Amino acid sequence: MRLRVLAPFVVTGIGSSILFGLAAAACSSSDSNLPIANQPVAPAPTPSSSSSTSKPASPEGGDAAEPANPEDECVLDTALCIAKDRSKTCKKTDQGTRWVEDACAAGSGCFQGACAVGACSDECTLGESQGGKTCGLWDVTKGSAAALPDPVASMHDRSRGYLAFMSKGPMVTGGIGSPHYADPPNFTQLDYMGGLGDSAIWTGTYLAAESARLIATGSADARARVRSLVDTIHLFMNVSGEPGILARWTKESSKTYPFPTGDLACGQDTRSHCNVPYDGKNYDYVGGISRDQYQGVMLGYGLAYEALGPADEDKRDVIRRDVVMLVEELMKERTVSVKVTYDGFTVTPTNLTLRFAVLDPREMKDGAISIVIKSADLQGGEMRGFQEFTPDLADLLKQIPLLSWAPPIYRQSSAVMLASFFRVAIAVTDGVPSYKARHDAILNYYYGHTGAGGNVNDWLKVAVKPSTSAACGDSYYANNIMWEPLYNLARLEDSAGYKSRVRDELMKTTLWPEFVNTKNSFFSFIYAAHAPGGDADAASKAATQLAQFPPAPRTHPAVDLRSTPKYQHSATCTDQCIDTDAVDVGDRPAEDFLWQRHPWSLYRDANPGQVEPGVDYLVAYWLGRRHAFLQDDKPGVCLAYQ
Repeated sequence: MRLRVLAPFVVTGIGSSILFGLAAAACSSSDSNLPIANQPVAPAPTPSSSSSTSKPASPEGGDAAEPANPEDECVLDTALCIAKDRSKTCKKTDQGTRWVEDACAAGSGCFQGACAVGACSDECTLGESQGGKTCGLWDVTKGSAAALPDPVASMHDRSRGYLAFMSKGPMVTGGIGSPHYADPPNFTQLDYMGGLGDSAIWTGTYLAAESARLIATGSADARARVRSLVDTIHLFMNVSGEPGILARWTKESSKTYPFPTGDLACGQDTRSHCNVPYDGKNYDYVGGISRDQYQGVMLGYGLAYEALGPADEDKRDVIRRDVVMLVEELMKERTVSVKVTYDGFTVTPTNLTLRFAVLDPREMKDGAISIVIKSADLQGGEMRGFQEFTPDLADLLKQIPLLSWAPPIYRQSSAVMLASFFRVAIAVTDGVPSYKARHDAILNYYYGHTGAGGNVNDWLKVAVKPSTSAACGDSYYANNIMWEPLYNLARLEDSAGYKSRVRDELMKTTLWPEFVNTKNSFFSFIYAAHAPGGDADAASKAATQLAQFPPAPRTHPAVDLRSTPKYQHSATCTDQCIDTDAVDVGDRPAEDFLWQRHPWSLYRDANPGQVEPGVDYLVAYWLGRRHAFLQDDKPGVCLAYQ
């Protein structure tokens, strides 16, 4: 049985009746000059309401972990690793709290903020140079250089290899991309950067990986990367100038590259926005945002907030402002004009009462949002001028003339996204005095909103609904945008009743039976971390599969498993194995993010110049380390300038 997939726009099986209704509405608008009555849903009480173009309130905060009195320099007992063998701790003095640096004793290094015998954490990135020294492996016990990295035998060294490659290719344009090279296998002549239309989700997921590394090790290098990536995501979240509207990727308008950058086409398509002023500069950015891009961003922000401590309150406040801005926009209820088109026929513009959405006036047409449906692609569709996270899409469609009878159109992933976003907002405002009123409003909405759209109780009812399956792995990627937000929801939900519903009813009962045999290490670690008493072998099997992931650079060699007896062929899906099994990670074709692609492919042509960023390995490996499903296979060895 093929896995559930969560359609990007409408779920297959809405029924021809809805499409017939849209077509009828289109014909009505074409054949009659009579106005069509508007049938809006009754407005529900919310913490705030606004017009479609309102801006967020001025940011507050910065006081979540401020020193206790003006004479204090830091928050007492805060501890950081600042090098492989040096720590910095906030201690009490007669003049108030002060940072005190300590050198670790011989045979010790800094690990998780404190000096520890036989342990240390990376202070730099493999191969980097600074002050005439180069970053390489160092043995804390010997107090000297260690053997060269072995990314084949060591999973930790493999992660170091992927991190070292980031600045040479995937992060050259400021956010994660998929570089193509003219000179494989040397990979020195980058001739095209693809994948930038998905940069937001993978840059955010990369932030999550580095945040998990910081939690697991306390590495000074990880902390520096987390701080830098928070700034990158903040730019993506704000460059449009519209509250809650995320850019897929952006760059300064004056910045040029010696190779083409895919997805950005100034003046050639409607989702490329160029020379947009922001923070005293002009930027070009890729718009046309979709739900999936927010999932990496919120996964990264949620983990980064946990990983960063009082010494990084400046970055935690950046996260707080962005997350609260997004969730407060989703809480608003507003009336907007909408144009609906079905197979080229446009319904007379009408008004919708919209919630759980962010608006993008730059992508509206004549001040109206648009919804386009094509009969040839019922799972597709296009929404412009806004991005919604509506658990039941019928809440929107049944407001359209002639569709007031529309049946429920459940979107399980949107239900999880919405709940997860709220939980992150509640977490990042908890205990912050200047955010107390906003924290309470978000919390009250999450648990107690009684208007249209409901609250978390209603959203979780949608999340556990049965969903459709897709033939031969089509749209398998949609499963990733269920599991990424599920990580934050499962770990942050602190109400006993709702925690049980998330972990037991949703994760154990609804989702896991469909993924237990897919050899998806990322999903498996998320499940194992938050489903105690569930599948006892999930984490160990995931670790076995992840160990097969190849070292950097992640290239695209040819794969042909069609003649091997190891995998039984599917009778219905070309060049795939049966769906009760899955291809081992070490045998699979390369992907941009392996865990979002189906695991049954037996054949793929080579693409020698294409290289993938390796975020899939990094996030799975460091989640495994963060939750102790994987052990450090290089204990006492870390990266240091030598």
